[in-house]
Amino acid sequence: MKIQKNNFVVTFKTEKEVSDYIGMHIPEEQRLLWLGFFIANNYIAQWLEDQEKKEIEKDIDKWI
Repeated sequence: MKIQKNNFVVTFKTEKEVSDYIGMHIPEEQRLLWLGFFIANNYIAQWLEDQEKKEIEKDIDKWI
């Protein structure tokens, strides 16, 4: 899967922008938005870790 931006939704550049946007909603919506944000954040972090491991494995294979 290729990670790329989706033009359907806004792209925030800072944590403050995310926090301000979520803060504009009612408390129940805020909880759901934060949950979605952190699920997406963990997914991206895991994906990046996996990509880094693949790159390291490629480098190791080159030297073996």
